[in-house]
Amino acid sequence: MNTTQDWLARLARKQGQPATYEDYRRNEALEILAHFGNTGTWADVSNHANGFVREVAVRELCKQPSAEALAVLIERLNDWVPQVRDLAAAGLQHYLSPAHTQAWLSALEPLMALAAQRRVDHSQTLSTVRAMLQSAECRDEVYADFMNRQGKAARYLFTLLLENPEDRETLIRSALAHRELTVRLMAVSASAMLPAAQSLPLLLDAMSHPGGKIRVRVLYALLPLLDDPKPVLRETLLDVSPAVRNLALWAAPRNYVDAHSVLAERLSQPLPTAKQHWLGVIGLTTELAETLPEPWHAFALRSAFVTVRQAAARLLRDDQLPELFAALDDPSDKVFSVVITQLDKVAWSLLIRGLTAKLDQAWHELPLTRRNAIFQLLPTWQQIGYLLGRLDTGHAGQTYWLGQIESWCDRQYLAVDPVTPKTEREALREKIRQLTVKGLIRSGVRLLS
Repeated sequence: MNTTQDWLARLARKQGQPATYEDYRRNEALEILAHFGNTGTWADVSNHANGFVREVAVRELCKQPSAEALAVLIERLNDWVPQVRDLAAAGLQHYLSPAHTQAWLSALEPLMALAAQRRVDHSQTLSTVRAMLQSAECRDEVYADFMNRQGKAARYLFTLLLENPEDRETLIRSALAHRELTVRLMAVSASAMLPAAQSLPLLLDAMSHPGGKIRVRVLYALLPLLDDPKPVLRETLLDVSPAVRNLALWAAPRNYVDAHSVLAERLSQPLPTAKQHWLGVIGLTTELAETLPEPWHAFALRSAFVTVRQAAARLLRDDQLPELFAALDDPSDKVFSVVITQLDKVAWSLLIRGLTAKLDQAWHELPLTRRNAIFQLLPTWQQIGYLLGRLDTGHAGQTYWLGQIESWCDRQYLAVDPVTPKTEREALREKIRQLTVKGLIRSGVRLLS
């Protein structure tokens, strides 16, 4: 600190009445540093708006080597004050040795940011650092750090290692199993740099990894390398990922593989036990517009896996109304939403009995959101017809049903219903008119016009 204190003392001796902006900033820095004491660290003030303060901070950090100090020096390489940049560049020389590999790995964020900064040309510094990190002395530490990284840092280190690898095949194999998705995608592209004899086993192994986005890229890279792609295509036609299945469906006829035969063969075998196998079979059945055998379909609708029940519910057709109505009782809201969507496609004439029976049976027991969803399947005027019908069943609970009728009237601005005949609509309007005249409801007036 003595050298810095001497420098500050010389600045103080130059003090007088501020004559220039530079004098003002110098005196401001002296005041800030005089109160600095033990209230913070030099790293804390290294980005202060006052250039003199930043200069003092960089001087001090140059004398205190650490990962934190290195990060600050990298940031100050792009400082808008030339003297600060020069001090930071000089201080950086101390770290340009393999002994400081961990410090550089800790400072990856500012190092990557420096590449995008253009106040001065940083290419020489960046090249020097990359060359050092790619050296044999640093490689093991960099590789170990790469395997634990995510995001931009993982991509940076993979690119760095790939430029000068000790064993390219091992590096790509590790990258294909990396925790970072984007690194795995980069590794698939990098596998093209290997001879086919090396890349083929890597890609075949990667097909077993999770993540449809990866497997579809792997399959795309793999197909041209295979002497006989038929076994891989038969397997990927039943993949859990829609993207992988779609690519396999595209490639199948080009390689003389019949997708319908693949599905038929699988359906002749025992029922799946794993979720991904169920989803693969149901997915291919959907994409080929085939029919899932009744025993398979019934089992899938009772599966312990929500996603399997969802997929099975999407396969239910108009002629499977009992199964559709039974699926309304599924505990999963996701499955329930799929069933509502399927029922919404069915003609009203086929739904009327089942829907009214369901509402009669479970109106009060159904959660409000589910009850409303089922109720909305009724055409607009059939909704009020149902409520009026419940009101007419007797005196018990009439207050409740009058409240439901009034609430329904409140929600209607323009009752559009192409299903209910005009004569039936007029009869329903008359019932609403009578309730309004008697003072039992107040909201039906605008529906009478």
